[in-house]
Formats: sequence, C-alpha cells, structure tokens
Amino acid sequence: MASPAAASRTSSNETSFSASPQELPPPPPPTSVAVVGSKASSPGPRLRPVSSQDALPTAAFYGPLDAKNPLLASFEKEIRELLGFVKKKKVLASTDEQKHEFHRRCSTTLFNIWTRYAPRLPSDYYKEKLLKVGDSLCQMKEYKLALLQCYGRYLQQFTTEFDENKADVNEFKTVFFPKGFGDETAGLTFHALSGKNLCNYQLLCDSDVNLQNKESVSQCLHILSSLRLIMQVALPQEHLCWIIFNGTIYIYTICRKLMIMGLASKALEYLLWASMCMESSVPLLSVRYLTWRTTLYSAVCQCHYDCQASIHGEAFARRALAKIDELRQLELMSSSQSQEESRVCYREATIKMAVMIFKRGVYESRRRSKVVFRPKIGLNVKEVQSMAWPRTVTERLLDEMFDSNASQFLAVLEALSDSNRRILQTGPFVSDEVELRDVVSELFMAGKELLIFSNVDIHGKLSFPKSSLLELMIEGKNVISVDMTVKFVKLAFTYEEWGLFKSAAGQLIHFLQTQEDPESKKTEKDLILLVAMEPLINTKKKKGLIFPLDNDKEGQSSVQSYLKQIACHDSFVKFYGYSEDIFHLASILHHCVCACPQVNELPEIVTDIIMFLWQKCKSGIQSMTVSRSDHAKLTQKISTNKWVYLLWQISEVIHCYKTEDVDIVVVAEVTLRMSEILESLGSPASWDLNAGPHTDELSGPPKGIPEILPILKKQPTEQLFYAYELLDKVIGKLNRSCMLSTLPNESSVIDHCYVKYSHDVDGDSYKPISANSFMMDLHLELIQAQHRIAVVLLYQLCIVYCFSKNNFIILFFLFDS
Repeated sequence: MASPAAASRTSSNETSFSASPQELPPPPPPTSVAVVGSKASSPGPRLRPVSSQDALPTAAFYGPLDAKNPLLASFEKEIRELLGFVKKKKVLASTDEQKHEFHRRCSTTLFNIWTRYAPRLPSDYYKEKLLKVGDSLCQMKEYKLALLQCYGRYLQQFTTEFDENKADVNEFKTVFFPKGFGDETAGLTFHALSGKNLCNYQLLCDSDVNLQNKESVSQCLHILSSLRLIMQVALPQEHLCWIIFNGTIYIYTICRKLMIMGLASKALEYLLWASMCMESSVPLLSVRYLTWRTTLYSAVCQCHYDCQASIHGEAFARRALAKIDELRQLELMSSSQSQEESRVCYREATIKMAVMIFKRGVYESRRRSKVVFRPKIGLNVKEVQSMAWPRTVTERLLDEMFDSNASQFLAVLEALSDSNRRILQTGPFVSDEVELRDVVSELFMAGKELLIFSNVDIHGKLSFPKSSLLELMIEGKNVISVDMTVKFVKLAFTYEEWGLFKSAAGQLIHFLQTQEDPESKKTEKDLILLVAMEPLINTKKKKGLIFPLDNDKEGQSSVQSYLKQIACHDSFVKFYGYSEDIFHLASILHHCVCACPQVNELPEIVTDIIMFLWQKCKSGIQSMTVSRSDHAKLTQKISTNKWVYLLWQISEVIHCYKTEDVDIVVVAEVTLRMSEILESLGSPASWDLNAGPHTDELSGPPKGIPEILPILKKQPTEQLFYAYELLDKVIGKLNRSCMLSTLPNESSVIDHCYVKYSHDVDGDSYKPISANSFMMDLHLELIQAQHRIAVVLLYQLCIVYCFSKNNFIILFFLFDS
C-alpha cells in the first residue's frame, strides 16, 4: 500500500477500492420522463401515455435546490438510513443465509431509491450522489453493491460494447469524454472509471485471494491496463493531476499483490509506468510528492531484484537518485527557502535509493576479475570478529554510504534479503565464489555489531524504542527498531547462523513477552516456532560462523521454561514421554495456532511447518497396522500411538488455519487419514451384537492410561459426526480449489501424472495419463469415505432406536437382506 504520508494526501475521490470479476448487467430500459410545466393542468395534447411516476414534479418544482428542498431532504434521509443499515447489519450477519439476505435487501432498497428519485433529481446532483454513495459503500467493503448500483449505474450512460484492452486513446476519449476534458462531468467520469476498476480488483481478491487461477492473474493485468489507459488520457491535462496521483496508488497496490505472489515480472511494466507518470506530471514534481515517488522507485528496483536482474535494479536506483538531486537543485534555485519538511523528504528518498544501490554494489565490488587465476584465501571470520569497527570492506562501505546505525542496519537487511527464498528454506549462501560467501558473513557480523552498539543496555539485554526504523533513519538515530531486529534474526535462521539466531531470538522473545500489542504477540509466536524448529534442521548441532550475543541467562532460561510449559501442557505427550523434537514442535504449533485465536496470521512459517510435520507423520501412519476385529485393542492401539496423536494435532491446526489456500492436497490427505481412524472406532462391524451398541467400558480409556486423545473420549456417534463434518468441509474446499486451479481448457495447473509403458522398439518410455487424475482420485476417495460414514452413522442410529423398541432382530434381518 501507499505510505501513510502519501495516503493522507489523496483527494476525496480516492476512497477504498472495490472490484468485481463479473461484468455489469445490461442497463435497464430508459425511463420516459414527461416534461412538467409550471401548472399540472396545462392544456395540450399528450403524445404518449404518462404513468403516475412520470407525472411527479421534479426537485426544482419545490423551490431552491438546497437542504430545505423537501424532495432532496427526503432523498438524503433515505440514503442515510440505507447506509446506516448497511453499517449496522453487516456486523450482525454471520451465516451464509443471513449474508445473502442482507445483500439482497440492500441491493433491492438502493435500486428502488435510484429508480424512484433519478427522474426527479437534477442530473449533476444525481451523478455526484451516485459516486459519493459508491465511495461510502467501498469504505464499508460492500464492493459489489458499489460496483453494480453506483459506479456501474453511472457508466451506463456510455456505450457498453467498449473493450479497453483493444481500444486506443482516441477511441477512449470519444466514448467517455465526447465534450472534452473541460466539461464539468469529466472529473466524475474519471472517478467512476477508477472506482469500477478498484471494485473489480477487490472482488477478485475476495474470490481468489492467492490468484491461483490463471484467469485471475489475467483479470488483474486487465485492471492494470485499464488504469494505465485512464492515466494516459489524463496525463496531458494538468488540472487532472489528481487522477495521475490516485492511479499510481492503485497501480502500486495491485502490483504489490502480484509481487507477493511471485509475479514481479508482470508488475514491473506497470510500476515503471506509474513512476514515469509521476515524473511527467508537472504539479506532481513538487517536494510534497517526493516520498511517494521514492516508494514507486523502490518498488521498481525490488521488481528488478526479484527477477534476478540486479544490474537493472542498481541502474534504476542510480537514475532515481539523479532525479532526486535534480529536484533538489531546482528547489535551491527557486526563491523559496528549504524548510524542515523538505529536508526530511530528501533525506528519506536519498537513503532509500542508496540502500538499493548497496544491495548489489556490496557483492559486485568484491567479485574477482576473470583474468585473475590465483585463488584467494577466504576470510578468517573468527579472528575478524574480535577486531574494532570497521573490520571488513563491507563495514567500511557502510560507513561511507550511510551516516547512522539505523540506515546502515537497513542496508544490511536489504543486502541479505531474497524474496525468492522462504524462511524455512535454510542453507548457506549459494555461490561458487568464495568472495561472495565472505560478503554474507561480513554482513551478519556488521548487523550483529550494529545491534550491540545500538540496543544492548548496561545489563546486556536488548531494548527497543517504539519508533519505526524509518523514523529513526530520518532522524539519524543510532537505534534499531524491534521489527527490523526480528527480520535480522529470521535471516540468521535462514542462513543457518544458529549461534546468532538462538541468542538473539531468546532475548527477543523475552522482550516481546512484556508487550501487549497484537503485532508483538504474532512476532513472539513466529520466533517461538522457529526456536522449536531449529533442532530438527540443525541436526549436527552446528553454531555457524558468527559468534552469539552475550548470553542473557535470565532471558534464555525463561524462554526455555516457557517452551517446555507449552510442550508439557499436553498431558498425552507428558505421560508417554514423547519428548522427541518433532512432537515438541507439533505441540508448540498446536498451542500457537489453536490455543491463541487472536494470533491467526502466521502464513509462511505455519504452512511450511505443517508440510514438514505431515511428511514425517505420513510414513508413520502408513506403517501402523491394526486389526479391526477387536475394538478394544483397536482403541488402545490408536490411543497410544504417537503418530495418530501427531495426525490429530495436524488436523486441528489445518482446520483452525486456512491452509487450503496454500495446498488443498495436504488438507485432503490429512482429513482422509483422520476420518479413516474415526470410522474404524465408530464402525459397528467390530461390535458384539449380543452386547448391544458401543458401551461406556469400550469407549473409555484403556486400563492404566490416564489420558487419551480428546476425540477418543467421545461416543462413537459423536466421532462419526465429527468425521462426517470434516469430510464435508474439505470436499467443499476441494471443489473450490479445483475451480480456481483449472485452466480455460478444463485442465489442471498442478496435476501432471505420467505412467511407464514399454515399446518393442524404443524400450521404456513415459506418457501422460488423464488430466486431473490425482486430484480426481483424491476427490473420489473423500466422497466415498463420507458416504461410508453416513451409512454407518445411519445404521448406528437405527440400532440404538431398535434397542429401545426391542426390534433388533427384525431390523438386523432387513439390513442383512
């Protein structure tokens, strides 16, 4: 999103976005309006029949068009009541039926208001009100209603056959601006076009949050093309500079989404366009908009780095730095004196561009020339760390380019960051050049030293200010913010600097436990999960090249006791002594996701840990063989099997956390395995028919076992109901995922199955089998499992009923036949 400073400068026309992947419905037939004279009974022949609606007088009939006009007052009152109803009832609607009824009622009410008042209101007033109501609905996140009943209704006055992808600028002007840009309605038309595009984008995100469908990406690019066309038309008109500014904000927001999804190559073109528009619009060249220009420049550089084109990223950063310097020179030549606000803007812009230059320059300056064949001796990291700053070439470069610890630390983070690498994709820096691996070590050394200089108090503990790193950087402070320190610790985990990671993470967790804000709690859970994950990755107990921070024994002990408290909170693990790291990690994950509902957004780390645990659990579950003939032994085996317990924890986590948006296959497989176990426990095939239905003796825990899984404490009917509901939920999610991940030719984007077959001449080869075969098979298994459980559940309920009526023999005969 745009920076807060930029967002606060947007005009009232730039409200929340809204968007819809659906096309607008065809416009209703125009309502015929009779011309009403000064007297209702004026003589003259009627050329056509007039309805009672047509005979109603317009607003001008009642006097001046002000707040005292009764027609306008009535119209405003109904609009206020509708918006109040939307704001109030939106919170109360919880179920799907209530939401559907709420949207139906709002849409019908607003449609009736427009239909009833539109012929009687002044045209300019009516059009402006359409857009204002649309903006209010967007702020309430009612994007579909705003699109269809406000922005779409305004645009219905123009042709509906216009294709923005195929049209040029002249055609666009002819369709939407036939009277030119000097017309009073030109601004309203630009407003409606922008609102339509942003409504479409928001509705697209609501339907496909991760842009899994190829068609969703195409619609995103279509929206970006439409915004670019609008800006291209408005660019020569200086009085329409607000269209350019708002358009750059919209483009940046959509492109950030594409960059997060790994589509930086598609976003680069539009971010470049937004940057050039800011440079080409004279009113936007002032210092007031410099911060926003710098944000766009940084996004373009980041796109280049994400596309592995670092040379272009550095070149664009140097060009942007030259543009910033040109603006500074122009301001110095002007009569106005430089003020504090200008100094802050220039300092922020210069530091951000310098960081982007450092991101590549710190590596490129150390590359060995190809004409030199003599191998260079690597850096002795342990000896260098005991020296005084600046100890390395990297630290001297930091001193030359930046003047504060905050800006130097930001440069270190950017140089180490790689958006194409996830946190749990651990490993050293991949390069055949020793010099580049030395640069990474030097960056970690510099980051650690800056952290010690800036944030370690006299007691050896880390303390952090409440200001953001950007504020500290602009003020030139030698202090580092907590969020940037957390990012540095996560990078140490990714690059396997285990000593630095564990020492810094322990102190950070100890500090974050004293904070009460939600962001601190989320960050605390992130670090706790990484600390629990470290023993499973660092199996050889390596420490890395960088020395750890000075040990804070109080903080380290408190963190370890806290982790043990979480892991031992589960009596099952505590009793059976499953102290292996993998079950320790699973217990902590279950606590962080399920026991802390206020912290439910840990997307990357939680998803990767679930995948890791499932790979470990799958083999254990497959190796478990239990005979279903003896229900007591079956229950005891399941209740004491650690892999079943791990499977239950994974199942609980994936249904508390929306992992189906990441990998629906894992969600389906876990649910299928869990339902099989519950089906085995609740199946009447293992009952003794002479003893009646499942008794409390069998449903309770086996002798000598004080605690079992919570699901095993339930009655067989409850277990079957639980399994049925899980399967029903996952089948619905799988249906939606298949719809999102299907290409226009009805083939899947993720399923590619091949089978081996032999030729008499060519020998063994491979050929593809039917598309979607894996997903289809998994889908079919889920449906079959749900059907089996439904039959068993009905059978069990019938048996219970017949026991109460003494008709068991007759019913059994019917089922057997």
